[in-house]
Amino acid sequence: MLIKENAAKLPGWNFEIVATDIDTTVLESARKAEYSQFEVQRGLPIQMLMKYFEQKADRWALKQEIKSMVQFKYFNLLEPMATLGKFDIIFCRNVLIYFDRDTKAKVLQNMSTLIPDDGFVILGGAALLGWIAGGMIANDVVLAAHYAALAPGVFAWTAPV
Repeated sequence: MLIKENAAKLPGWNFEIVATDIDTTVLESARKAEYSQFEVQRGLPIQMLMKYFEQKADRWALKQEIKSMVQFKYFNLLEPMATLGKFDIIFCRNVLIYFDRDTKAKVLQNMSTLIPDDGFVILGGAALLGWIAGGMIANDVVLAAHYAALAPGVFAWTAPV
């Protein structure tokens, strides 16, 4: 939705969105993109809800124009990641909390190989590591300047400098 909203400001940019999970049930739910009233009212502005969703009984369904922007893939973060491609930004939320410290470091190091030096790995607040992992460093300036308004509780990690 943010890409659609800002497309005029980004002429010539190409976007590819790849969503992965190890759980096929989660992937199917994401593909379906239907949400309860409670889910859509948790931070989604009413203007975006009305513009990009259609009400289906007591559910809100994301319109096809947005759903079609996303490729959904089964993927295990513990496997080699090169097959996923290259990315400018990786969002990783609600997964690292399940890994021990060494596994977190391995996953983050593998992710860092998929992004350019000026790329980002964006982590959810629950994944706050509190330590330097795999050459990645916390970048609070980027967090404050770019992501605080977009998604409260999201932390940015940059590739090695």
